[in-house]
Order: sequence, then structure tokens, then C-alpha cells
Amino acid sequence: MAIVIRGRGGAVSALRDMARERAAQGTLEYAVVTIALLAMVCALALLWRAGAAGALVGLAEDAASHVLDGLGALDVALY
Repeated sequence: MAIVIRGRGGAVSALRDMARERAAQGTLEYAVVTIALLAMVCALALLWRAGAAGALVGLAEDAASHVLDGLGALDVALY
């Protein structure tokens, strides 16, 4: 990046502008990382609540090829 010096305060103002750009980039990176971390924490909390409520077990039971009802256990054992 070339700094064009115009007059006495040109270099100082150019350096000040560069410092502002770096500070703005750092703030943006901090915001992106914070939002990503918050999204992960919320997703884990939702999974925790779904597991505690038994929703995950119900989904696994529905997805199984043989639901354990009357003859389901015998069918699985004979398989």
C-alpha cells in the first residue's frame, strides 16, 4: 500500500486511516466469531432439550426397520 504524502499532515492522516481500517476489521471479525459461537451454543442447547424430552429416542425408534412391539423383538432375533 503506497502512502501519498501531501503536505505536513498527509502521512499522519494516512496512518490514522490505516489504523481505523484495522480496528474496523478486528471488530467485524470479533462480531462474526461471537455470532458463530452463539449459534453453536444455541444448537447444543436445543439438542440437549430434545434429548431430555425423549424426542431423539422417538425419532430413532421411528427410523428403525423394526419397531419393538409385539413380534418385533422376535423378528429382530430371528434376523
